[in-house]
Amino acid sequence: MLHHKKLSGLYIHIPFCRKACNYCDFHFSTQLHSLNRMVKGLAKELKLRSSTPKSSIDTIYFGGGTPSILADQSLNILMETIKTYYNVSTSAEVTLEANPDDIDSDKAKSWKRAGINRLSIGIQTFNDKILKILNRSHSADQALKSIEWVRQAGFHNISADLMFALPDASDILLNTDLKILMNLDLPHLSIYGLTIEDKTVFGNWKIQNKRAFPSDADYERNYRIVHEVLIQNQYEHYEISSFAKNKHFSRHNSSYWLQNPYLGIGPGAHSFDGENRGHNISNNQIYLKQMDIGHAQLIIEPLSLTEKMNEYIMTRLRTHFGLDFEQFEEKFHRDIRNDHLKFIDQICLEGLAFLEKNKLKLTFAGFLISDEICARLFYPIS
Repeated sequence: MLHHKKLSGLYIHIPFCRKACNYCDFHFSTQLHSLNRMVKGLAKELKLRSSTPKSSIDTIYFGGGTPSILADQSLNILMETIKTYYNVSTSAEVTLEANPDDIDSDKAKSWKRAGINRLSIGIQTFNDKILKILNRSHSADQALKSIEWVRQAGFHNISADLMFALPDASDILLNTDLKILMNLDLPHLSIYGLTIEDKTVFGNWKIQNKRAFPSDADYERNYRIVHEVLIQNQYEHYEISSFAKNKHFSRHNSSYWLQNPYLGIGPGAHSFDGENRGHNISNNQIYLKQMDIGHAQLIIEPLSLTEKMNEYIMTRLRTHFGLDFEQFEEKFHRDIRNDHLKFIDQICLEGLAFLEKNKLKLTFAGFLISDEICARLFYPIS
């Protein structure tokens, strides 16, 4: 059992997409016929996981899959259910992930009416040829038009996703993508390097040598271009893949990185109560059967003290929050600075990290090898 008396965020997983992107290994289905039944299931789980007194919620995030495929009525049902069973802050950040091909003037206005106040738009690239290789359902024109429509509907808190190190892409193409993005002047950007996951079309293509993919050197060079262009354009690189202007950080994701408790609703969704992790089964039909009988079966993963320590190290070092030595000692009764004195001095000397107000923070060079740095700071799991 996860205990969610004190919550920070609510994540609702919409496990449907119109079609599968060639790089994605998230849990979703393209069989949209059970979408209405799923909405009822999600509403039921929201009710089942609620508590008395009501949990206070600061952020709500509709992720997926593709939440923007939800009909207006379905989104309204979910928002009303949340407001009924949870105490939603009047200043809550309410994000919806959206694909450009789902966005038009009416849709944008309906999201605003439903209470969405932040949109995360999956653009990936402004190059039509590459969009086809990725098997995306939108065009570059649709991506640009979608930004126009959501702004006209009154959205100001907008984030866009872009990818780098893409097949058939070049530095010139990346610079063109970034130039278009800079002209849009969005408050938040999530920019990811392509990683080839095993159970994806790209994973199969790589095994069968069907297509050349960028090398590690290409990845690093592209990431450096992204970092430099965005810093020059007044974006703060506040997390490995996240950039914000004027402190428009993603409050929901920041909450994850600060290990605040959150509740995940829907198939494959993860939850954390401060002590344990839990997740729902990643199978739509089994999940719906569980909801039919009113039994939301969470798979619980209790975290040992060492696992909590290592998670703290990993999540803090991927962000501008940094690893707080005092807080670490308060929480875990270990002096991490003393335990790793030589290594911390070494990475600071090498320009991979720096110390600021008793916190260890990574530089951009440190971000490039953050996994290796974290692995050296991790405590051995007994």
